[in-house]
Amino acid sequence: MAIRTLTAIWTGPTGSATAVVTLDTDLVTTTPGGAINIDQVQDLTLTVQGARAGNGTYGKADFSALQFYSNFPLDFSKPLVGQTGGSADFSFGTLDALGSAGDFNPVSAGGATTPVGVAAFTIVTNGGNEPSDILKIASINP
Repeated sequence: MAIRTLTAIWTGPTGSATAVVTLDTDLVTTTPGGAINIDQVQDLTLTVQGARAGNGTYGKADFSALQFYSNFPLDFSKPLVGQTGGSADFSFGTLDALGSAGDFNPVSAGGATTPVGVAAFTIVTNGGNEPSDILKIASINP
């Protein structure tokens, strides 16, 4: 068991989001599409600010899972975005709708304004309802 707290930041032309997540990093898989059930996440707080709508703080109860996988093992003692590895030398945090370089997004439990993951490393504010803002991962740090 390797309990770590990570801080993730998503940014966009309008708005940003910051998540603080505490979890057992042994649950992070190299299987594409891998998700960690919210019951296995120790703590999760995500704050959206400066967006056109959906600003506020969301907690663990607002999410059903954490989409979190990498196609190669990550070093959780260093910034995650930009780490490389694997046979194709992918860079974790690379924006790719197919998730070839992994993914890190909370999965909404269906709240009207809860941020929603729409692609690898990409969330939208306001539950995906208009108006909403697209935010892309900028960093994930220990």
